[in-house]
Amino acid sequence: MPTLKTELAIIGAGPGGLSAAISAAKAGVNVTLVDEYPHPGGQYLRATHHPSPPLPISDTEARARKLLAQLPNLDINLQTGTLVWGIEGQQLVLNGLTGSSKLNSDAIIIATGARERVLPFPGWTLPGVMTLGAAQILAKEHNVWPGKRILLAGSGPLLLAAASALASAPEVKILGIIEATRPHTWITHTSALPGNWDRLVEGGHYLRTLLGHKIPCRFGRTVIRAGGKDHITTATIARLDHSGKVIPNSPEHIELDTLCLGFGFVPNIDFAQLAGCKIGFDPKLGGWVPVVDENMETSIPNIYAIGEAAGIGGANAALVEGALAGLGTAQRLGYLDKAEFAREAAPLKRQLIPLKRFGTMLNTLFHPRLELDSIITEDTILCRCEEVSVGEIRQAIREGARTLGDLKNWTHAGQGPCQGRTCGPLLARLIAAQTGHAPSESGVFRPRPPLKPLSLGDLAQEENT
Repeated sequence: MPTLKTELAIIGAGPGGLSAAISAAKAGVNVTLVDEYPHPGGQYLRATHHPSPPLPISDTEARARKLLAQLPNLDINLQTGTLVWGIEGQQLVLNGLTGSSKLNSDAIIIATGARERVLPFPGWTLPGVMTLGAAQILAKEHNVWPGKRILLAGSGPLLLAAASALASAPEVKILGIIEATRPHTWITHTSALPGNWDRLVEGGHYLRTLLGHKIPCRFGRTVIRAGGKDHITTATIARLDHSGKVIPNSPEHIELDTLCLGFGFVPNIDFAQLAGCKIGFDPKLGGWVPVVDENMETSIPNIYAIGEAAGIGGANAALVEGALAGLGTAQRLGYLDKAEFAREAAPLKRQLIPLKRFGTMLNTLFHPRLELDSIITEDTILCRCEEVSVGEIRQAIREGARTLGDLKNWTHAGQGPCQGRTCGPLLARLIAAQTGHAPSESGVFRPRPPLKPLSLGDLAQEENT
């Protein structure tokens, strides 16, 4: 297995990773930018191939695309289609089209983004039920629409973005948006708007699209059941009271062929954990996150975490944090002195203040309440990899399981290929709902290499080096 060398390795080529790479490269740092997706840009800048006129590009997207255009002109080694599946100190273990390799670096920036949060309910494993992001990828990148009668449900701004992306196909009917929160609760968070007016403009574009396609938005509701034998055919929605509980006698049935779900995001902290970085639980940042200082450096010197991987805050915040971390590594590696770094970093830190405030608002306002878990029946599958039911989980909790590690030993939940990325937050919610403890008290699963499934041949190649 070949071993390569770079001064700075960046994991993830989304907006944050792009910003970090360019910031560091302009300061003179030798940069290697790695991403498992075939093209740089991440989920945020996925190519759009469907023929309808696109929505106006937001200021944030325009900034990110300008960075993308700069990549070929800088000394940046771009490795796309490459999975980073292990990290040992300052060494990354990679697997790409040409096989496995190792990458030694003097500094690492983790820019691995986030994953969508979905709450389980009876029928959520049926074909035709998918995340909002998956539906967007099909439409934007592959010009494939997931169905003809589509309902979107959950909470947060991604509902509007996904509906706008799906609504343009003439053969598709968007039946509606089911939002768990109510607009009157948003008013108490208006203090987060100053410095984030571009987000309102972007939201206005989405709303005009919805109005133009006559897509109804129904608030204070959630999906409580999906019906069908081999594929979803119906969804049952119900109204929620102000505490988040389902109102009796309020359910109604909707015939459909696709249900798209999303309740916001959870930071991807796998690499930070493997690297040994200190993590902490902060609901204002979206849950478990690596602890970083004002320069985005983790508890491990020369390892940084930025963007959604350091706390849910949006692409704009990721761009600024990436630039800040890029400068930080340049200073650490001797390309900037302390005075130069302080001068260039100061405006970035000022820009982050309102952006962080907006992220806190999103994570507070749209985080799903624990009361929503009351809709889950005992036979609902919670850990999809190991097919562990809610009933098995609740029984283990009654018998004394109080942490994710306990549940893993009791039931095998979290032992599958995804290593608990999907079920981990759901298990923590069940423990909290049943014991009254805070979700943070149940801990977090510890990842292990390989972080994602790998062929036995590639693993053998690693063992033989």
